Amino acid sequence: MNLVIDIGNTRSKLAIFKDSKLVFLKIENALTINILKAFVSDYPLIRQCIISSVAQYDIGIVGFFQKLGITLLLLESETPIPFINNYSTKKTLGRDRIAAIAGVCTNYPGKNALVIDAGTAITFDLKDQNEEYLGGNISPGLEMRFKALHQFTAKLPLLSSAISNSFMGTSTNEAIINGVQNGMIFEIQGYIDSLLIKYPDMLVILTGGDSAFFENKLKRTIFVDSNLILSGLNTILEYNV
Repeated sequence: MNLVIDIGNTRSKLAIFKDSKLVFLKIENALTINILKAFVSDYPLIRQCIISSVAQYDIGIVGFFQKLGITLLLLESETPIPFINNYSTKKTLGRDRIAAIAGVCTNYPGKNALVIDAGTAITFDLKDQNEEYLGGNISPGLEMRFKALHQFTAKLPLLSSAISNSFMGTSTNEAIINGVQNGMIFEIQGYIDSLLIKYPDMLVILTGGDSAFFENKLKRTIFVDSNLILSGLNTILEYNV
């Protein structure tokens, strides 16, 4: 039984995998040793754990697992991974992006695939049918774009995602909502259309906190995999342990 811990900018995910299948998922705003103690007591068959973090966390967590005799893997840029990484600056490749590609290699092996992770930032990552990571791009996410319009102007209000009944706004609020949301939709669709020219059989996998917002707004058939990163982290753990 594997424990997968994904520590993000705003929340942490704890997932239990058994025989490569996700059997339990818990989300916490902040990860503490007390939370881990309670979690591990509920799952005494945990034998190995992987931690992926993009934020600071209590270093005592490492000692906690060591005392329990649980094999712990901390995902780093040097960690062996189950795909060929062609990124030129491997040390700067985000752990979430590494895990997403590992997840695609596991869930969609032998396929050309574009992973779109719509979260705080939106990332586009491409792997080919030979399980080679070819690179990707990073752009501001929905919330970040709304905040930027508010923070870097004198009068524009802070808004959030909403249903719009018009393509061109007839008020400032509508103009902001349409501009941010449609802009991201066109951006995503543009990446898909451009890459399909070279990879006509390419799969498009959408994940991340805002994936539900975009799911039905794209012209291309896509696969929504909300647990792709967790699955990838479990694959990396199995690959190493």
